[in-house]
Amino acid sequence: MKVIVPVKDKKKIATGFNSTPEVCVYDLEKNISEGSEFKNWKEIIPPGTKITLRLKQENIHAVLTSQMQLLALNLFRDNGIDVYKSEGDDLFSNLNLLRKGQLGKYSTEQALENGKICGEDCESCSSDTKCE
Repeated sequence: MKVIVPVKDKKKIATGFNSTPEVCVYDLEKNISEGSEFKNWKEIIPPGTKITLRLKQENIHAVLTSQMQLLALNLFRDNGIDVYKSEGDDLFSNLNLLRKGQLGKYSTEQALENGKICGEDCESCSSDTKCE
């Protein structure tokens, strides 16, 4: 199974997919040095494609991130993709924790807290596209 992680500088977990073009795709069945691949997320999920279907086609069945909005969390969950909450922003430390089963899944309550970060106002969202 593979996990996708939004990253910065190939060593830090970014605050979300909307804050960075780069992701790490990690194969949990391999050691970290062999199983980590860094890509632009648009190579994996080209604009206009169904995100969850594309992830499954790439054998990616989990997301690891520090922040996740409720609608995105529900989209992943409803389509059988697990979402894990990072502890801090160190990529390799979190991948190790995930491999050991020591990271929890993202909860609805945690996602609701993230809505408060932007004041639940789409105008303050940092995504590339506007909320509609």
